[in-house]
Amino acid sequence: MKTNIAIVFGISALILLFVLFTRGEQEPIKTERTNREVALTCTTDMATEFHIHPTLEIVVNGQIQEIPVNIGVRTDCMNALHTHDAIGTIHVESPERRDFTLADFFAVWGEPFTSEEILGYKTDETHRIKVLVDGKEVDTYENTVLKDKEKVIISYEAI
Repeated sequence: MKTNIAIVFGISALILLFVLFTRGEQEPIKTERTNREVALTCTTDMATEFHIHPTLEIVVNGQIQEIPVNIGVRTDCMNALHTHDAIGTIHVESPERRDFTLADFFAVWGEPFTSEEILGYKTDETHRIKVLVDGKEVDTYENTVLKDKEKVIISYEAI
């Protein structure tokens, strides 16, 4: 009886270790297409090779901006980066594992975003753009990589 329990425990431990080591963050797949090409490709076959859900919030002069419903969703297909509602969840459902960035999402959306402009609001001597990822300011702006369950806040604010 003790031998059977030990065997079951040992097999369970091996399975757990296998799952932990194979489900960790994996390197993006390298193919001939760029991240932007993958992001802008509209397909009806949204494979789940890479499926994450970061959250985006945009604040302009203290006012939260609505992220539109169905960015990247058409009647006949979806982009790898898209939204389904107005709460800011970005659905990344790509047939390829990639390090998609905010620039890729904004390209799908068709709106400007750089270190100097967000949704048509431009920096000047009295305003700046700030990007927070899980509460920490970053200086990567449009090059910020989207990661699962991270909250990204972009603010356009007075200096």
